Amino acid sequence: MRRAWIALVTVTVVSLAVPAFAQTARATGTVKDTSGKAMKGAIVRAINKEAYPSQITSTTDDKGRWAMIGLRTGTWTFIAEAPGFTSQEAQWPVRVAGTQPMHFVLARDLGPIPGALTKNIQQQLAAANALRDKGQLDQALAAYEQIREQNPKLTTVNLVLGSVYRRKASLESDPAAKRALFERAIASYTMALNDEAAGARARAEIESTRTEAAAIQ
Repeated sequence: MRRAWIALVTVTVVSLAVPAFAQTARATGTVKDTSGKAMKGAIVRAINKEAYPSQITSTTDDKGRWAMIGLRTGTWTFIAEAPGFTSQEAQWPVRVAGTQPMHFVLARDLGPIPGALTKNIQQQLAAANALRDKGQLDQALAAYEQIREQNPKLTTVNLVLGSVYRRKASLESDPAAKRALFERAIASYTMALNDEAAGARARAEIESTRTEAAAIQ
């Protein structure tokens, strides 16, 4: 009887452990800059407050690749960041059957360029950047939009606007609202296409944004 009881307990423990193990999954992807160059040492964080651990971190290798294991199935927020670049966020479904790879494209952080802009515009950009970095995205968007309206020749601000719209889209749970934000990002990038200095980057950002929009379920 004792052996039978031990065997029953063992079977019960194993049967309980299998579903728990089956709920873990992995995530992979790459991080590149807007020229398509792999970014070594970029940090990718996965956050899910309902999971344990609630945050998992990975660092890219010399080919820009990153990977994570042991993620609970469900939707995670992934954040890719590197010094001197604007971070990107994306909400991504993680599945045991296979998680679609995530490919992040990070753009240079366009802060005020000393000597290239008037002091007033520098101050406005610095204030807008501060709002963006604090996560106050609606206020940041309004500030950037005002700068663009008052300085139509400053076409590079469209690149910043596009990146902020994409960041806001990554935090949006409603598919329709997410698509609308991606469309606004693409519209902002399109306005920078005719700029000789920003055109190549704008084209790369449009392609990357369209890829993100296509992944919406």
